[in-house]
Amino acid sequence: MSSDLDALTKVVYGEARGESDEGKKAVAWVVINRANKSGQSIQYEATKKSQFCCYSGTMDQDSKKKCEDIAKDAINGNSSDPTGGATHFYSGNKTPSWAKGKEPCATIGGHKFFKGIAPYQ
Repeated sequence: MSSDLDALTKVVYGEARGESDEGKKAVAWVVINRANKSGQSIQYEATKKSQFCCYSGTMDQDSKKKCEDIAKDAINGNSSDPTGGATHFYSGNKTPSWAKGKEPCATIGGHKFFKGIAPYQ
């Protein structure tokens, strides 16, 4: 597994393993959108401190395979971005400071997705 694929699989698993395939795909695309905007690698964006839950424990193999397939399709351009270019997301009821007053560009499953957030504008 490439380092980009490994890192993206861990983010998708850590952030969205309980979501639908569309929700997993959306999380994958946020990382890819950040990499495209910053010019950094997917691995760099996926493992940036305090950005994503990059799962480090033992993964359920069926869920891991699903997350890996979704990550691979996104990296290879075999899926489209369901968020329309989002670079940020959050889940839960507590709105993070960066999202206050902003409208999500997509809501998929339990995640709200945003674009136009610094530094990825």
